[in-house]
Amino acid sequence: MKVYISTDIEGNAGIAHWDEALKTGPDYVPFRDLMTNEALAAIEGAQQAGATGIWLRNAHESARNIDIARLPEGVRVIRGWSGHPFKMVQELDESFDAVAMIGWHGPAGDGGNPLSHTMTGHYAHITLNGAPLSEYGLHARLAAS
Repeated sequence: MKVYISTDIEGNAGIAHWDEALKTGPDYVPFRDLMTNEALAAIEGAQQAGATGIWLRNAHESARNIDIARLPEGVRVIRGWSGHPFKMVQELDESFDAVAMIGWHGPAGDGGNPLSHTMTGHYAHITLNGAPLSEYGLHARLAAS
């Protein structure tokens, strides 16, 4: 079984401020470690479920956040931004049996998470059929395609 795991940070347990999510923030390091821990838990769960191939997409900010020295052997890591059209699920294709998205967050304007947003740069608020579309919703549709 081949599993694709994509990680973000703004939806991790306990995160509540941009100082915890951005590399320049004074509180970044413990939350980067939490992001790594949550990725490790997802990897372990996938392995226990029988995964024989695991790809891990570091999909937050610079896409260079996870402490890769802590990852188990054999996990393929996708870091940085290449311009791939699938962005946060770069290189995901029909060869994967499962997709997990961890640390993801609510869409722009959602009051349930203080770091809610949808993408970055020129995109601020994306809707689909009049409803807010989160990064998760956008990339889940890419995964389903």
